[in-house]
Amino acid sequence: MRLIPIGGLGEFGMNALVVHDARSLFLVDCGQLFPSDDQPGIDSIVPDFAYLEPFADQLQAVLLTHGHEDHIGALPYFLRRWPVPVYGTAFTLGLVEGKLREHGLDPELLRPVKDYGRVKVGDIEAEWIPVTHSIPDACALALHTPQGVLVHSGDFKLDPEPLDGRLTGLERLNALGDAGVRLLMADSTNVGRPGRSPSESVCRGGLEAAFEQTQGRLFVATFSSNIHRLQTLVDLAYEFRRRVVILGRSLDRNMALARSLKHLQLPDDILVDAKDAHLYDKGELLVLCTGSQGEPMSGLARLLRREVKGLPMEPGDRLVVSARAIPGNEVAISRMLDDAERLGAETSLENLGPVHASGHGSRDELADLIRAVRPDHMVPVHGTYRNLRAHGALAASLGWPPERISLLDGGLCLRLLEGDRVDMAGAVPVGKCFVHEGVDHMVDARVVKDRLILQEDGVVFATLLVDPQTGELAANPTILSRGFVMLSDDDAYAELLAGVARQTYEQAPAAVRADGEALRDTLRLALRRIIRKTTQTRPLVIPVILKAPQV
Repeated sequence: MRLIPIGGLGEFGMNALVVHDARSLFLVDCGQLFPSDDQPGIDSIVPDFAYLEPFADQLQAVLLTHGHEDHIGALPYFLRRWPVPVYGTAFTLGLVEGKLREHGLDPELLRPVKDYGRVKVGDIEAEWIPVTHSIPDACALALHTPQGVLVHSGDFKLDPEPLDGRLTGLERLNALGDAGVRLLMADSTNVGRPGRSPSESVCRGGLEAAFEQTQGRLFVATFSSNIHRLQTLVDLAYEFRRRVVILGRSLDRNMALARSLKHLQLPDDILVDAKDAHLYDKGELLVLCTGSQGEPMSGLARLLRREVKGLPMEPGDRLVVSARAIPGNEVAISRMLDDAERLGAETSLENLGPVHASGHGSRDELADLIRAVRPDHMVPVHGTYRNLRAHGALAASLGWPPERISLLDGGLCLRLLEGDRVDMAGAVPVGKCFVHEGVDHMVDARVVKDRLILQEDGVVFATLLVDPQTGELAANPTILSRGFVMLSDDDAYAELLAGVARQTYEQAPAAVRADGEALRDTLRLALRRIIRKTTQTRPLVIPVILKAPQV
């Protein structure tokens, strides 16, 4: 049996694990990665599924641990190529169904599974074990295989007081440990945090303080999938006699799904449409909005740009960001808070108490899971390599010898053999595929690289006019640049580049001149070389070869 992460290890996001033996081939999770500032124009990043191509007719299913985007976001792109059944709990599949409909895909592929339910895939039986997390219906997976039981924790924490009363199935995990677990793959997100992650219930006090201390409108930005947090906010709004305005498509969609599955209870008439918000006094409104990560198209971003009529942010109002900053989003969040302060809103959390609790277990909880499952072999998953290594060190401190701890990275193949042998069986090619913003198709990585070059150093066009009869230049090459800073004398520098282009053309062998692509490559290299030497920059260089018109 082979376990191959094609995303999600060595990074946060894009979680996808291939489970492959002679009779079974499936994915555990199929997530996306959100782009950073150095990936302009990209909406999302999904795994490269090239490894699966040779086995296209053998792929059987996708098993989902929960409904966060870094675990389900790539499904539309995967299912378009491999329309296989997708198994998961009700809330998870409800989120997936909405995504599939947006992409014109068949939701008939979705197969709901209840807590502790089982599904047979090839010769492997998968069991869904409930865990507490920051989204309803999250589960760990126990894979009952011919090589023994494998446990994949998914994202989890051990919350003793979950708001929905759905506790992590520790009794079942202990029972599996008693019977013998071959391998544990466990979430490493919060391995660097000592102690235990606070219960979701602690957020109520901090949020209640925000209600008490706000005279005007209270704006709260949080993750739209954190239904437990949204329930707390709605309950507090009811107690403080505030109506609730929802801003953000994902909030609307997720709250409607949660209500339909009885995960969210709303008092009658508490919701108010944004267009009617002006009918209420400032102190009578709670505005729940997307945008906790500084997303430019979110409900909060539209508020800050004054694009939501009847809901201005003003002095006396307060903005509470009830979410952690995903690594890489700190600058965008800081800008957003600054924009709110410019409008007069209060953004400090100093006197409120906790308004967010992580959905991932800290070190003591990770240790509890290892002790409960007692696996023969330990494999940290989910997080940067530093997280994985720290999690391995935690397992070692609990008595697991180094030879029974494996640190994987993207594409590395962990092989389970007969008996209790585990080894590394090399690596498979892995990578990232980029989804263009607003367009439902993949973008080659070279396009993203070119955009970065344009953003940093600009572009230089070199146009050569060639006499089609003699093959000689009909005029001196012309140089045009955009976003490229030339030397102090622009005309003289353009003349220098034109001279290099002319010389390169005239010295090119006849075979190169006759091959348009080879000629452009030769000109590009020559111009890049002189530009890099004289300016220490690397603009995009585009040679253009034109034929002179015949008289």
